[in-house]
Amino acid sequence: MKSISEIQEADLEGRWVTWLRETYAEQIHTLTQLWPENQSLEVSYRVIESLDHDFAQNILAHPDANFQSANRALNQILLDSGYGNLQPFVRIQDLPSTQIRPISEIRAHDIGLFISLDTVVTKITGVRPRLYRATFVCDKCGHPTIVDQYNEQELVEPLQCSGVDGGCGGEGRQVRFTLHHQHSVLINTQFVELQELPEQMRGGLQPSRLMCIAEQDLTGRVTPGDRVKANGVLFIRSQRKAGKQTPLFDYYFNIHSLEHHSVALEEIKVTEAEEIQIKDIASNPDVFEILKASIAPSIFGMNHIKESLALQLFGGVPGLNKDTTRIRGDIHILLMGDPGVAKSQLLSYMAKISPRGRFTSGQSASAAGLTAAAVQDSSADGRWTLEAGALVLADMGLAAVDEFDKMSNSDRASMHEAMEQQRISIAKAGINATLSTRCAVLAAANPQSGRFKPLSEVPLVRQINLEPPLLSRFDLIWVMTDTPDFDSDTRIAEHILKNRRAASSEILVKEGSIPDPTKSTSFGEEDVHGDNGFPTLHKDFLRKYVAYAKRNIHPKLPIELFEEFIAFYVQKRHEKGQAEDSITMTARDIEAISRLAEASARIRLSKIIERIDMDRATRLFRHSRDESIGGDLTTMESGKKPTTRNREQSILEIIEKFAIDGGTGFANLNEVFLEANRLNIDKSQAEEIIDKLVSGGRLYRPSGYETIGLA
Repeated sequence: MKSISEIQEADLEGRWVTWLRETYAEQIHTLTQLWPENQSLEVSYRVIESLDHDFAQNILAHPDANFQSANRALNQILLDSGYGNLQPFVRIQDLPSTQIRPISEIRAHDIGLFISLDTVVTKITGVRPRLYRATFVCDKCGHPTIVDQYNEQELVEPLQCSGVDGGCGGEGRQVRFTLHHQHSVLINTQFVELQELPEQMRGGLQPSRLMCIAEQDLTGRVTPGDRVKANGVLFIRSQRKAGKQTPLFDYYFNIHSLEHHSVALEEIKVTEAEEIQIKDIASNPDVFEILKASIAPSIFGMNHIKESLALQLFGGVPGLNKDTTRIRGDIHILLMGDPGVAKSQLLSYMAKISPRGRFTSGQSASAAGLTAAAVQDSSADGRWTLEAGALVLADMGLAAVDEFDKMSNSDRASMHEAMEQQRISIAKAGINATLSTRCAVLAAANPQSGRFKPLSEVPLVRQINLEPPLLSRFDLIWVMTDTPDFDSDTRIAEHILKNRRAASSEILVKEGSIPDPTKSTSFGEEDVHGDNGFPTLHKDFLRKYVAYAKRNIHPKLPIELFEEFIAFYVQKRHEKGQAEDSITMTARDIEAISRLAEASARIRLSKIIERIDMDRATRLFRHSRDESIGGDLTTMESGKKPTTRNREQSILEIIEKFAIDGGTGFANLNEVFLEANRLNIDKSQAEEIIDKLVSGGRLYRPSGYETIGLA
């Protein structure tokens, strides 16, 4: 066998012709049938390595020469077979693990090598034509000169009209050239910005980004938020200052092939031993208690909330219908509470343990930062690019949004589509695109007045700055009030002080004097227990548990529970609340309960939803509704408690009765007060209700303060 150094560039094309004919004859025939929709022949590096190790190593060391030789060889095979000059491309995939680089670890010795990057797409530009081979015509003699364009940032023009092949021999300022596009070769080019995966980042560091170039049939294949493996060649361009080149260079990446991560959460690897351990925990009758203990162990209590957060981690099963509509599987949860009840700590912990978790604050986030933005590039051409926001980057994961109520109304409006349809439609600066936001949203909000007022006529759910249409997108809404209680306060204080005593000094950890407690590698921390007495799971193991369940478990609703779900929904719909206009459940809520039941079955690694899952889902749903809105959806929509709505309705009926009986169309105010008093509505309450109804335009005063009529 020849060594790598002995494989000459002249021999490469012949090697590729022989190898492609022997190994990929069937795929080449399929390529001709699918042309021009498919313009690439995908070749596995593993196959090449298994047949010719030296040849495979030569590809890694000298990629550009091999790419050109492979493309010429494929074109020659098609010409010899009578298919004409199709000009397809050979795309090499499945590089070995030794060639995979995190973006932050790219160094000068990687330049010119064939490497692979596991990344997420954060920004794309529009597809533009680029000169690949330019034809210039001499203005003096009309002689054409062909110049290959290797630098995408600079147009290289000829220095002279060569007299050797028929030109006039003019050079410098003696001759001018005109570019002829119709005789030049142009290729499609797109700039793509890739960012390293969140799980590859070291704590506290910003994710590294790399500008890449996609050409030919690779353009238009990715959108922001996509997770891809990009195979290609690293190259450099000199930085320019004041129009001059400097000795400093910027990295660029020429993409040769793309591999989409089509499998959900593929980047999280689960070994056979870990799979056995996951199944053991899932079969444990106390699995939900273990999960509750593992979610934010430093926070005391909150059993219902932690149980719902465990369900949110695993999520329901997304689905597709024949009419192309999509059924949401992710569970959205809103935590609204007084200051200092550990909302932010819960959100931060959930973002850390969730695969593809993202944390952001609504106070410092705009609609563009959460969803997507069209951004004008700072380059000379000022092109517009599409940049992904937090929800897009959290696709197939969880997005934690703190201070959700501090966002402006226009920014919150963009969340409606992102939460329900789980997509973002962009139509800005000539860019029309739809991005996926298939993530669970965990949001936190504070009361407008600083703390909740339980005795107020305004319900708790309307004491935060969120509108009913957005609130209705959340499957569960939890109210977290800071109410003094002797026993509870004692246990919370003990728990907080125990945590502070057990914590390691951050300064000593950084100095290396003591071990870092966050670097534990054990996946089942049996020696660490939550406040409920159950052992906690290491966050890395919990992340693998979630990824394994999401990839492999897709629970279905059996027919025997199908009827019970319907009966539960119909019964709740027809329950009479405290007011005649009360609505206790909507069609959106039955979907929420289904998602919770599916998540419960997923935690147990069960492919069938059982009664225990249905009971858990309905219990959490009822508990959430009773705490937040008293089980009455009309309270959330109207911003008024049932008692207030009943009093308003009674006042309106009294005024209507007197207006009709008197034949004048209006009522005497004193008579209204007397009749209202018989219904246990005192004069001050009646006056307040009438003033609000007059301000709202439902009542009017036809002749001063003494009379009142229906508007």
